[in-house]
Amino acid sequence: MLSVIIASYNARDVIDSCLKSLEAQRGDGPFEVIVVDSSTDGASQIIREKFPWVDLYVFPQRMYCGEARNFGISVARGDIVAFIDADCTADSRWVSEILKAHESPRLAIGGSIGNGNPESYVGWGAYFSEFSQWMPARASRTLEDVAGANMSYKKEAFGRFGSFIEGTYCSDTEFHWRLKDAGHHVLFLPSLRVYHKNIPSLGRFLIHEFHHGLSFARVRVRSRNFSFLRRASYASLSPLIAAWLLSKIAWRNVKNPVYLKDFLKTLPVVALGAASWSLGELVGYIRGGD
Repeated sequence: MLSVIIASYNARDVIDSCLKSLEAQRGDGPFEVIVVDSSTDGASQIIREKFPWVDLYVFPQRMYCGEARNFGISVARGDIVAFIDADCTADSRWVSEILKAHESPRLAIGGSIGNGNPESYVGWGAYFSEFSQWMPARASRTLEDVAGANMSYKKEAFGRFGSFIEGTYCSDTEFHWRLKDAGHHVLFLPSLRVYHKNIPSLGRFLIHEFHHGLSFARVRVRSRNFSFLRRASYASLSPLIAAWLLSKIAWRNVKNPVYLKDFLKTLPVVALGAASWSLGELVGYIRGGD
């Protein structure tokens, strides 16, 4: 059986469409849905009233994705666990495609992420800044990392490599670093598709990118055991991070031009996001892993 786990934090405006997309799944294959909610906006009440078939666990304190997912894994009954974010909707055959994919011996299989609110100009910029590596594509391939918004694992992976780190963003990336160190890569299958609703406000988007850049640097310093000298060297190169990020995003859109016109239109927003992320990284390297 498949266990679908959703980390929910102040998801009142999006959890309804996420759960409806799971309710409408087509194809055979048993699955359960576990929502770990630490919202303060009444999201849990919506889930109780409209989706009584969901296994809901409510916590009074804020839970980052890492700790919410760890709890979900601890109560999951499936041999396969899949993660979708509360602000995502799943393709109608997402569950059946995951079950089919895990007939292979791969421990970790991720999928593509489409733009769930294409009407938003800022949303497009946020989308490219966060998900350009996993845009809908034709070919499957192995990757070092896939976003936790659309990831699945054989449950044994957590018995072998431990839990997600807690209290921070980037817990999925750090877990995939551990898999890579042990010789395992993530299989990326575009047929496993979800659609992400992106931040429509420029201010919120830039704050989001700063905090993710900060978390990435701190997690990197801690998990990779950066020395003071290495931290200093990365910090000194931080002015180049924004240009490097922007060039990577642009090259991905050139190689996979499914959204190329929208990328070119929203390039100023993407550039601002890269600058905000790089500033967060700089602060993270200065502060270290504490």
